[in-house]
Amino acid sequence: MIRLDHLCVDLGKRRVVEGLSLGLQRGRVTAVIGANGAGKTSLLRALAGLVAPAAGKVLIDDTPLAILSLAERARRIGYLPQNGQPAWAMTVRELVELGRLPHRSRFAALSPADHAAVDQALANADIAHLAARTVDTLSGGERARAKFARVLAGETDWIFADEPLASLDPPHQRDVLRLLRDAADKGKGVVVVLHQLSAAARVADDVLVLRDGKCLAFGPREEVLTPATLEAAFGMEMDVIAHEGRKLIVPR
Repeated sequence: MIRLDHLCVDLGKRRVVEGLSLGLQRGRVTAVIGANGAGKTSLLRALAGLVAPAAGKVLIDDTPLAILSLAERARRIGYLPQNGQPAWAMTVRELVELGRLPHRSRFAALSPADHAAVDQALANADIAHLAARTVDTLSGGERARAKFARVLAGETDWIFADEPLASLDPPHQRDVLRLLRDAADKGKGVVVVLHQLSAAARVADDVLVLRDGKCLAFGPREEVLTPATLEAAFGMEMDVIAHEGRKLIVPR
């Protein structure tokens, strides 16, 4: 479990996350939604230990995240940032192998266990056939799956993904949502920032709604994704429509 205890995050001189106290469970997908500037990315970066809280703390299995070494954090948390691209041309397999760095000594060659984890991540992301391709030759959807495979190769307990559907067409959005759902079904904790509200309704077990850095609502998606809550979060009326067992969220 990851627990937030009165967590506050500052960006420069501005407070962007204010007093969040809640618990996140493994085996579940938690979608974080809210208007632009609500504090979603800042919250995710604090959960990953990439920014220090201005107040409060993040605990992972009752251990303060701040006291864990960088290597231990990387072994337990996989972070998928917005639009992260390799700094140089590399093959898909080389990119996915980077996910094994927290498990290896410096300059050590990949072990049989490392190779097995990379092979499994490539298979799970359905990109084994792309392993020898360079990342810069991939389509947007293929790159998204390759970056996700890098996170999967780390065999972390948690995956934090910041707007992983951005710039993807609907079929590739569907593929990434399936990867997120599959990871949670296999016991990982998944926290994902989403702007696509119907995608949140489709993939999430729980939804956290932020407004001005504060928790507007948090809980099971059926209880949180209501017209009243969405209007309060986004300042516009929305309809929540049931269609073939799913919810669609449509602005009026």
